[in-house]
Amino acid sequence: MRLLNIGSINIDYVYQVEHFLRAGETLEATRRDIFMGGKGLNQSVAAVRSGLNVNHAGVLGKDGLFILDFIKSVGIDTRFLTVNDTVPSGHTVIQVTPDAENAILYFAGTNHLITKEHLCRALDDLTPGDWVLMQNEVNGVPDILSEAKKRGLHTVFNPAPFSDEVLSYPLELVDVLIVNETEAEGILQTQEKDPEVLLDKLRARLLHAHLFLTLGSKGMICELSGPVPYRRLFPAYKVQAVDTTAAGDTFVGYAIGAVMTYFEHGRIEDFEKRIDEAMLAAAICVTQAGAVPSIPDIKEVRKQKVQL
Repeated sequence: MRLLNIGSINIDYVYQVEHFLRAGETLEATRRDIFMGGKGLNQSVAAVRSGLNVNHAGVLGKDGLFILDFIKSVGIDTRFLTVNDTVPSGHTVIQVTPDAENAILYFAGTNHLITKEHLCRALDDLTPGDWVLMQNEVNGVPDILSEAKKRGLHTVFNPAPFSDEVLSYPLELVDVLIVNETEAEGILQTQEKDPEVLLDKLRARLLHAHLFLTLGSKGMICELSGPVPYRRLFPAYKVQAVDTTAAGDTFVGYAIGAVMTYFEHGRIEDFEKRIDEAMLAAAICVTQAGAVPSIPDIKEVRKQKVQL
């Protein structure tokens, strides 16, 4: 089984500033850093580092060629990752104050240039039973869902960042939904905070999907669809957090492998082992600064597990 991620890629421009820029003000930054980012990129890197065969489809600008080189270097298939000569890559401009507060300006750029023809070419490369992952930082999610199901593919949707457009998506075509509490509340249009109730409401909304609700430091609760009820809370590993930027994306990339294994073999013990690795990978991720550099590979995760 293969995984195709039709996902976003961003360039993050991070500026250290004394305070957030005010209207009409010119402010000198004390430092600038440039990072590779985007939920799509983070999740592809996590998936390939977990041991999956990953193909990433999307669009970059010429300013993102250094990211293309990196993606190739980590073993991700880039045949359907194209470069646009006229539009800049998706990017963020991030102001960070001395007390670590941040303000983020996001420009979608080439992340919103994925055409139906492009995504269909990528989907046609797969075979029935393969997997398609998408986030909400790219355009065309409804088309991705419908075209994937026409081809007998399994769909995984992480509706991040949440927007009201998600409410009009054909969510009945989603096989695996991975959300945090804020995204669940957005889909359900509720102020409910109890995770168990949120999961109940998600089940009523998506009758056949496997559901994953991440709870930050409280862990993750999931419910697998099927004739035998299965719901379990997986506690988070306790660590000293340095940077939580890519924790959720790390979990997504690793958790997909758990679900793929479960679909293929149907053994709940294998699923639980892989989910435990996903939880530990996310915990390791937050102990290091940066997004992509902090995502561990499976060897590191299993080494850490033995030491616990």
